[in-house]
Amino acid sequence: MGVVHDVWLVTKQLLEATALPWPAEEREARLVQVDELLRRREEWLRELRPPYSEEEQRLGCEIVAWNQEIEARLRQVRDEIRGDLRMAGAKRQANARYVHPYEQPLSFDGMFYDKRR
Repeated sequence: MGVVHDVWLVTKQLLEATALPWPAEEREARLVQVDELLRRREEWLRELRPPYSEEEQRLGCEIVAWNQEIEARLRQVRDEIRGDLRMAGAKRQANARYVHPYEQPLSFDGMFYDKRR
Protein backbone atom coordinates (compact mmCIF):
# COMPACT_ATOMS: atom_id res chain seq x y z
CA MET A 1 0.00 0.00 0.00
CA GLY A 2 3.07 2.24 -0.03
CA VAL A 3 2.61 4.59 -2.99
CA VAL A 4 -1.16 5.06 -2.64
CA HIS A 5 -0.76 5.74 1.07
CA ASP A 6 1.98 8.28 0.36
CA VAL A 7 -0.25 10.04 -2.20
CA TRP A 8 -3.05 10.02 0.38
CA LEU A 9 -0.79 11.59 3.03
CA VAL A 10 0.43 14.33 0.70
CA THR A 11 -3.13 15.02 -0.45
CA LYS A 12 -4.24 15.29 3.19
CA GLN A 13 -1.43 17.78 3.85
CA LEU A 14 -2.48 19.69 0.75
CA LEU A 15 -6.08 19.79 1.97
CA GLU A 16 -4.92 21.21 5.30
CA ALA A 17 -2.62 23.73 3.58
CA THR A 18 -5.44 25.05 1.42
CA ALA A 19 -7.79 25.55 4.38
CA LEU A 20 -9.55 28.89 4.10
CA PRO A 21 -9.30 31.79 4.79
CA TRP A 22 -5.99 32.95 3.35
CA PRO A 23 -5.00 36.30 4.84
CA ALA A 24 -3.10 38.53 2.42
CA GLU A 25 -0.05 38.53 4.71
CA GLU A 26 0.25 34.73 4.60
CA ARG A 27 -0.65 34.27 0.95
CA GLU A 28 2.88 34.08 -0.47
CA ALA A 29 4.12 31.58 2.12
CA ARG A 30 1.04 29.40 1.71
CA LEU A 31 1.35 29.43 -2.08
CA VAL A 32 4.96 28.24 -1.78
CA GLN A 33 3.86 25.47 0.59
CA VAL A 34 1.00 24.38 -1.71
CA ASP A 35 3.33 24.41 -4.72
CA GLU A 36 5.82 22.18 -2.92
CA LEU A 37 3.08 19.74 -1.87
CA LEU A 38 1.72 19.63 -5.43
CA ARG A 39 5.18 18.81 -6.77
CA ARG A 40 5.67 16.03 -4.22
CA ARG A 41 2.23 14.59 -5.01
CA GLU A 42 2.94 14.70 -8.75
CA GLU A 43 6.11 12.66 -8.21
CA TRP A 44 4.16 10.05 -6.21
CA LEU A 45 1.36 9.95 -8.79
CA ARG A 46 3.87 9.01 -11.49
CA GLU A 47 4.78 5.90 -9.50
CA LEU A 48 1.20 4.60 -9.15
CA ARG A 49 0.69 1.25 -10.82
CA PRO A 50 -2.40 -0.99 -10.73
CA PRO A 51 -3.72 -3.43 -9.51
CA TYR A 52 -4.98 -1.86 -6.30
CA SER A 53 -6.22 -3.58 -3.18
CA GLU A 54 -9.59 -2.70 -1.63
CA GLU A 55 -7.90 -0.45 0.93
CA GLU A 56 -5.99 1.35 -1.83
CA GLN A 57 -9.21 1.84 -3.78
CA ARG A 58 -10.88 3.32 -0.70
CA LEU A 59 -7.95 5.69 -0.24
CA GLY A 60 -8.15 6.55 -3.95
CA CYS A 61 -11.83 7.53 -3.65
CA GLU A 62 -10.95 9.70 -0.67
CA ILE A 63 -8.12 11.32 -2.64
CA VAL A 64 -10.49 12.13 -5.52
CA ALA A 65 -13.03 13.71 -3.15
CA TRP A 66 -10.33 15.75 -1.43
CA ASN A 67 -8.91 16.81 -4.78
CA GLN A 68 -12.24 18.37 -5.79
CA GLU A 69 -12.32 20.32 -2.54
CA ILE A 70 -8.69 21.42 -2.99
CA GLU A 71 -9.42 22.63 -6.52
CA ALA A 72 -12.43 24.64 -5.31
CA ARG A 73 -10.37 26.26 -2.57
CA LEU A 74 -7.54 27.11 -4.96
CA ARG A 75 -10.03 28.62 -7.44
CA GLN A 76 -11.36 30.82 -4.65
CA VAL A 77 -7.84 31.95 -3.76
CA ARG A 78 -7.15 32.66 -7.45
CA ASP A 79 -10.28 34.80 -7.64
CA GLU A 80 -9.24 36.72 -4.51
CA ILE A 81 -5.81 37.38 -6.02
CA ARG A 82 -7.38 38.55 -9.29
CA GLY A 83 -9.65 40.91 -7.36
CA ASP A 84 -6.69 42.30 -5.43
CA LEU A 85 -4.75 42.84 -8.66
CA ARG A 86 -7.75 44.58 -10.23
CA MET A 87 -8.09 46.84 -7.18
CA ALA A 88 -4.36 47.65 -7.25
CA GLY A 89 -4.63 48.62 -10.93
CA ALA A 90 -7.65 50.83 -10.25
CA LYS A 91 -5.84 52.53 -7.35
CA ARG A 92 -2.79 53.11 -9.53
CA GLN A 93 -4.94 54.72 -12.25
CA ALA A 94 -6.79 56.89 -9.75
CA ASN A 95 -3.50 57.99 -8.21
CA ALA A 96 -2.06 58.80 -11.65
CA ARG A 97 -5.12 60.90 -12.50
CA TYR A 98 -4.82 62.73 -9.21
CA VAL A 99 -1.10 63.45 -9.62
CA HIS A 100 -1.35 64.40 -13.33
CA PRO A 101 -4.92 65.65 -13.85
CA TYR A 102 -4.37 67.28 -17.26
CA GLU A 103 -2.61 64.40 -19.02
CA GLN A 104 -5.83 62.48 -19.56
CA PRO A 105 -8.17 63.74 -22.27
CA LEU A 106 -11.13 65.56 -20.86
CA SER A 107 -14.39 63.71 -20.92
CA PHE A 108 -17.36 65.46 -22.45
CA ASP A 109 -20.03 63.72 -20.42
CA GLY A 110 -23.01 65.96 -19.83
CA MET A 111 -21.97 68.52 -22.39
CA PHE A 112 -24.57 69.56 -24.96
CA TYR A 113 -23.38 70.10 -28.52
CA ASP A 114 -25.74 71.85 -30.89
CA LYS A 115 -24.72 70.86 -34.39
CA ARG A 116 -26.99 73.47 -36.05
CA ARG A 117 -24.80 76.40 -34.97
